[in-house]
Amino acid sequence: MATMKIGKGPGVRLGAGASILAAAKAIDTRLVKARLAAFERAHGAYGAAQRKVDAAEGQLSAAQSRLSERGAVQDEAVETLARALVADGQPRVNPFATFGASAPTAIMRLPIMEETKAIHALVAAVQRNKKLSKPTLQAAQALDKAVHAVEQALQPLDALDAAVRAARHTRDAIGQTWDTALAALKRGARPASYDRSRTACTGASGVGRISINPPRPAAGAPPRCARSAGSVPGATSHVAALVHW
Repeated sequence: MATMKIGKGPGVRLGAGASILAAAKAIDTRLVKARLAAFERAHGAYGAAQRKVDAAEGQLSAAQSRLSERGAVQDEAVETLARALVADGQPRVNPFATFGASAPTAIMRLPIMEETKAIHALVAAVQRNKKLSKPTLQAAQALDKAVHAVEQALQPLDALDAAVRAARHTRDAIGQTWDTALAALKRGARPASYDRSRTACTGASGVGRISINPPRPAAGAPPRCARSAGSVPGATSHVAALVHW
């Protein structure tokens, strides 16, 4: 049987570990009991760490989605203000020019922090102008509300991103323990499988009989090792389940 090469990704580790532990329940693992228990603990810790990563990533994703939604509302408010200013007689090419701001499309293409700064300056300039119509001033007020909502959505992102990185770091550290425990289990299983097979072929004493002219087995009789292996429960069962992972 070819040896399975286990990758380093969380999904691969969790899937392989679950398969190993499931296989171990159906076989005789007494010779690797301590190593198997250590691997089971490492696997449990790794699974718990990955769940924390999933939770942190979920919170960050939700916050990013909320920011995206509020950003869309903000962009719509920018366009609404632009249309109101055009109705007040400002140029269509850039209705914000009089107020020292870039065109609406240029503002909406700015990085998020620069966009909010530009919008604050625009809203302040518009609200200082007492000649504008009521709909325009209302549009400016709606844009001011939208930009504050965006800033509120921005506030937790740094902390949430740091939490994700910390959770991943912890998981990866535990992953090294997982790798070490698996390697120890494999090292223990290989000699154990050899000892089982050796016992099956030579007897409980582990000492084989050597003969210069061994007697030829009767026609149709199975080899001595095959006959003995059948008499030793679990002689090589754990080899197939553990050594070849």
